[in-house]
Amino acid sequence: MEEHIHIDETTLLNYFTGSVSLFEKDIIKQWIEQSEENKKLARDIQSICLASEALNTIKLTDASASLKTVKRKIKQRKRAGLFIWLQRIAAILFIPLLLVSAYYWLREEPVEYMEFTTTPGMITSIDLPDGSKVWLNSGSKLIRPLKFTGKTREVSLTGEAYFQIAKDPDKRFIVSSGEDLKVEVLGTKFNIEAYEDENYIATTLEEGSVRLLYKTEDKKLNTLVMHPNQKVIYCKNTGEAKKKETFVSSEIAWKEGKIVLRDTPLEAVLKKLSHRFNVDFIIEREAIKKSSFTGTFDTQQLIQILEHFRIASGIQYRIIEPELGEKTIQTKSKVVLY
Repeated sequence: MEEHIHIDETTLLNYFTGSVSLFEKDIIKQWIEQSEENKKLARDIQSICLASEALNTIKLTDASASLKTVKRKIKQRKRAGLFIWLQRIAAILFIPLLLVSAYYWLREEPVEYMEFTTTPGMITSIDLPDGSKVWLNSGSKLIRPLKFTGKTREVSLTGEAYFQIAKDPDKRFIVSSGEDLKVEVLGTKFNIEAYEDENYIATTLEEGSVRLLYKTEDKKLNTLVMHPNQKVIYCKNTGEAKKKETFVSSEIAWKEGKIVLRDTPLEAVLKKLSHRFNVDFIIEREAIKKSSFTGTFDTQQLIQILEHFRIASGIQYRIIEPELGEKTIQTKSKVVLY
């Protein structure tokens, strides 16, 4: 005859405390394996029995008192389990929320840029968002962000520009001229000449101080501090930077539409004229390279300036206009000096 055993919390309590027969033990094992609910109840009873408090309770009280204690522990465990479950849900919800918040807090907004370009013979001025002002010379390009963010104010220059920088001790102003040279300032007035077709970058300081960062021939980073009335010429080919005193008003006269010469060598004069009037010069007679000129030109056209050279030093010239045709691309005019 098959014997039936009623299995409840008390039976399980006796099972885990070793107070059942071998036969009862096998029956209870089979009952535990019958469902997940049975397994869970058995695990709860076992956990409580393993606790020292439960063991002491079992030893000191009768079965009825033990059952009350067990039921109380089960309820506490259920409440604790519910609390832990809610904590886990909160944690699961909190992590994505934290990640989303961090994304919006830490993400960098895409930087929008503005580009300013001057055509040959054109000079323009640009107001920057920090209150600084830039004069852009003929045939030049300036790229700046729509607004300055972060710890620096950085722009990129190709060609020539004069900068009047608003002071901001917390944000350095940086002008990049290609990959080889940068100018760092806090608040000052200076000029940079960095045309792509020239093998040098020239920086002239009118007011304040600037620090040049440039790459040497072996690609090491060097620094050089400039003071007012100084000019630094950086050679792109050799990575050398040479500093000298200069006549600043002559260097920056272009922003007023003037060309100011003070015993300026012919080749330096021709570079100014080339950028101003978008022409190429060819020197056929080497001896005239030794010529230098002094004078101020403001509203004069190229022909008038060339006439001045002819009268002052006997330099002759002829102009070769670009050829136009179906298969010919228009190029710059050429001026031959002899």
